[in-house]
Amino acid sequence: MPTPLAFSVAIGLIVYLAIPKLTDVSKQAWRLFAIFLTTFAGLILGPLPVGAWAFVSLMITVITKTLTVKDALSGFTNDIIWLIVLSFFFSRGFLKTGLGDRLAMYFVKWLGKSTFGLAYGLAIREAIISPAMPSATARAGGIFLPVINS
Repeated sequence: MPTPLAFSVAIGLIVYLAIPKLTDVSKQAWRLFAIFLTTFAGLILGPLPVGAWAFVSLMITVITKTLTVKDALSGFTNDIIWLIVLSFFFSRGFLKTGLGDRLAMYFVKWLGKSTFGLAYGLAIREAIISPAMPSATARAGGIFLPVINS
């Protein structure tokens, strides 16, 4: 049985080397497509942790001169992406320190007398945090989910 690493890399190599390139597609675009498929397969099969696999794929795009270093790293300049990443760092901190559990206990203690109280409490907390963290994804996944799951 092939390993996930070999299978992930084989997908990209087969697309790049064995499948004929379309006439309207440039060689660089075809190579980037093959690297994308390798990355996607690796994210699904998991030969490495997600961050490491993404970094390896990013390095491959630069080493093969498919993209310049500036182009390859341009996605990291978006403020919203960093806001979402930071909120997930907060989430990990909430889980590791137990702060999410403590906040959830206080939340239920103060507002948990009814389901309406819990729903209104979540809506009020959302309104309070939203000016400081404008990304709804960051708030939901990084801040509220650990508290709700606690």
